[in-house]
Amino acid sequence: MLYDYKCDSCSHEIADVYQSIKDNALVKCPNCGKDTLHRVIYGGLGSFMKDSKTIGQIADKNWSQMGHYQRSEIEHRGVENKPKEESPLSMFGSASKKEISKMTVDQKNKYIMTGEK
Repeated sequence: MLYDYKCDSCSHEIADVYQSIKDNALVKCPNCGKDTLHRVIYGGLGSFMKDSKTIGQIADKNWSQMGHYQRSEIEHRGVENKPKEESPLSMFGSASKKEISKMTVDQKNKYIMTGEK
């Protein structure tokens, strides 16, 4: 399998490291020398990374923290402004899974609320 790695200390990224799924993950960053590397997993059940949440979990949390009136305005706006021939998927932003997984939590929140990268 191919894995990508990112250092928590210096943000150095290593792409496409070939490893067996049984191999231990790399931990030592070749850039800063610290043991702060972690695998960056994309898509599916692998969307869980250290100290982060999936974009769906963040969206659910944001939605539940909104007031009733704010939610109803968003729902109403979505129905009124949506052309009949528009696909339901076109309501979502255009970021790829890889772009989303590289976003910070704040960037993900903004992306969920506005659809802007």
